[in-house]
Amino acid sequence: MATRAVKLTKKESKFVKLRDVGRLATIDASGFPHSVPICPVLVNGHVYLASETGAKKVRNIEANSHATLVFDVYSDSWKKLRGVMLQCEAHIVNSSEFKKRRAELYEKYPQYKKASPIEAADSVILELIPVKKFSWGF
Repeated sequence: MATRAVKLTKKESKFVKLRDVGRLATIDASGFPHSVPICPVLVNGHVYLASETGAKKVRNIEANSHATLVFDVYSDSWKKLRGVMLQCEAHIVNSSEFKKRRAELYEKYPQYKKASPIEAADSVILELIPVKKFSWGF
């Protein structure tokens, strides 16, 4: 990827790693945003998530590699609101990377193995590389 990755602070990294769910926004062929909850892992500043091969988010990323992730926590006291938004370049990882990232996803989400196995025959793992970031509440 030609774009340079941005580095998350230690606080931002810890915050993202502790979130079990984030939100991924991609753009479809008609130019409309498509936003879905995702179960990611953060490894060395890059975000990884699994998906079915034909899922809309995957098709969108294949057509347009720009994507945005949001991780946040809400509080009735707005002084306690915290979050991290990452604008990313995204792609599907290769087969050797697939096994490594699947192991990391299984470690964070052990229920994946039984409830929704990540198999190369019908799944992909997406890598999202942050190129811009915005955080609040830190």
